[in-house]
Amino acid sequence: MPSAEHAPTPPERGDGSVIHLAHRFSRTAPVAAVPDGSPAQELAFTLQSMFLASGRSLTDPSTAETFGTTLEAVLMMVDGARAHDVVGESEYQALRVMLEEMRQAPELV
Repeated sequence: MPSAEHAPTPPERGDGSVIHLAHRFSRTAPVAAVPDGSPAQELAFTLQSMFLASGRSLTDPSTAETFGTTLEAVLMMVDGARAHDVVGESEYQALRVMLEEMRQAPELV
């Protein structure tokens, strides 16, 4: 998963297939260099940059705990979406993999 640093510029009234998030936050803290690593590690550094921009850090136990609780709620919603046939099985599996990678972020920063 690319970091926000590498996110493509949002298209003019794009086709709606991608939601670009890079423009939804501003960085006030310097971004750590993303080491050559796994997509999960790159995602972790992107998320950490977003938290740093709001004066928080995933290395803070309280913030990491709140992040984990929030992801649990998101996973519950994705599970519900699958149970009610809002998303198909392949989409569900892809979302679960991405969210599980996100859940690892506090340990990877």
